[in-house]
This record gives sequence, C-alpha cells and structure tokens, in this order.
Amino acid sequence: MKNGYRGLSKDEIYLISRAEFEKQKLITTAFVQKVFVDKNKASRVLVYLKRKGRLLSIEKGKYLLVPFKAPNQRWMPNEFVAASLWMGNTPYYIGYISAYNYWGFTDQIPQTVFVLNTQKGLKKMIGIVAYSAVKVSPKKIYGLRRINIDDETVFMSDKERTLVDFIYKPMGSWANVENLIKEQLKEINVEKLIRYLVRFPIASVRKRAGLMLGRLGVSREKLLPLQNSIRKQNAYIVFNPFNKSRKGKVNREWKVIING
Repeated sequence: MKNGYRGLSKDEIYLISRAEFEKQKLITTAFVQKVFVDKNKASRVLVYLKRKGRLLSIEKGKYLLVPFKAPNQRWMPNEFVAASLWMGNTPYYIGYISAYNYWGFTDQIPQTVFVLNTQKGLKKMIGIVAYSAVKVSPKKIYGLRRINIDDETVFMSDKERTLVDFIYKPMGSWANVENLIKEQLKEINVEKLIRYLVRFPIASVRKRAGLMLGRLGVSREKLLPLQNSIRKQNAYIVFNPFNKSRKGKVNREWKVIING
C-alpha cells in the first residue's frame, strides 16, 4: 500500500479519495454524511481522520483535508486560502499587516494572518498558523482585489484600500506613514484613494489623510470631495495619533491640530 494510505481504513481512504476527486478542500460534517449515509460511520471516520492528522480543524464541523500526496503528512494549506475557507460566505478581506506585507509596504513578516470580516471576532490556530478574525462594519468592506490561489478565490484589500487601512492602523511611526504615502503617490490611482477615503466611516482618518495629501502636493480640486466629507465634522483631532499631545498649530481647513 502506498505511503499516503498507510494506517488508513478503507472508509477513510474512500472519503479522502472522494474529496480529492471532487476537489473538495473544505470537509464539512454535511459532506461526510453525504458520503456515508450511516451517521455513526460518518462520525467515526471524522474522529479517526482527525486523530491521524489527516484533517485540520478550522472550526466545529469544518476541516481542511491533508492530501494523499503530502510527504509524511507534513502539509499546510496556503494561509490565505485557509482564511477564505474559514470565512465561507461571510464578507471578508485579508488586511492590516497581512496586506501591508503583501503590497510591499513593510518587510516585516506577519506572525498572524488578519482577516477583517462582518461576523467573527476571535483568534485561533489553524494547524501551526495564527489567525485573527477582526469584526468590522460592513461599511469597511470595499476596495477588494480578487486573487486566485490554488484554484480558490481570496479577497485582499487592493493597494489603495490598504493605504486607507495603513493610515487608520499605522505601523512604526507617523513619519513612516507619511513617507510611505509620499512614495506610493507615484504608483497608485490617487483619485481612487480619495474615493476610498471618502467612503471610510471614521472622520479622523479622513481629516489626517486630507491634510497629509495636501502637504504632499495633491491638488485642492482633487481633495474637494474629501474635504466636503468632513465639513460637518467639527471636532478637532491630532495629526499624529502616536503623540497624544494636543499642542500645535491648528489647521482649520482639515480641523487638525498639527502636533508633530
């Protein structure tokens, strides 16, 4: 018997073969019960395959299949594909530092895969990979890029949308954010970035971004929609969120205290 089959019963081999034939990466309790009408048998096969390391648990009733071809069963799915399968039909996108690294905004290797979505808020391990599901408002789910990985569609924030998140959840220092935006203005669609900023539901992000883009030479004409979006937002916010001091020059156009 081939190494990939070693230690497996006929029923376990049949389930894995059936799943691979149907290109079923995600194994659910419902799928196993469809394969084995006898629910007790279906339950036993699931239990034994988990014990033998042939199924990686995503959540209750959802598993990733370790394929026969995996050498010595040492296999992990692509971390973004696993996130997509975990989310299922829940609107989501791969974001924050996972997207910052993907788009080359940072060389820091993420220790956690961040999955922004509309339903789940928890941290978990899938195999040896750490995941953080961040529950966000549906208003933040936009500006996504479809990426095909291993025949699965994965949703990632596109470059301009990732920049909006970078202003909202900055890394390093505020100077680092300003330098990154300055560099990226040569590479991105500035009008799209502004449209995305106008849609972003947090006014402080829009104010900081407007002041920053103006200082970097983006024209008043292009910034007008962004400025209109904060016209009724009268509260003044600090420019540098890393510095809590509210001392500094006041910019009345963007309602920002330039504190560094």
